[in-house]
Amino acid sequence: MNETQKPRLRLASDAELPKHLRSRDDLVTRVFGHNAELYEKWMDWYRPLVRDGSVTSRLKEILRLRVAQLNTCDF
Repeated sequence: MNETQKPRLRLASDAELPKHLRSRDDLVTRVFGHNAELYEKWMDWYRPLVRDGSVTSRLKEILRLRVAQLNTCDF
């Protein structure tokens, strides 16, 4: 696989999502939302990372973006 053939995840459509997740446009919902159990487990793990701690959510997001940039991550 060369650089122009990066693997891609298929995003779930509204029809594939549970009713309570439809019409959401964030990528996490679209990647994990087709599997409600997986989505809930992901969110149980992820929410505390975003909401808790002594570092602000804004700074955490800036750090995530920088790490993604350094790793040439498109997602």
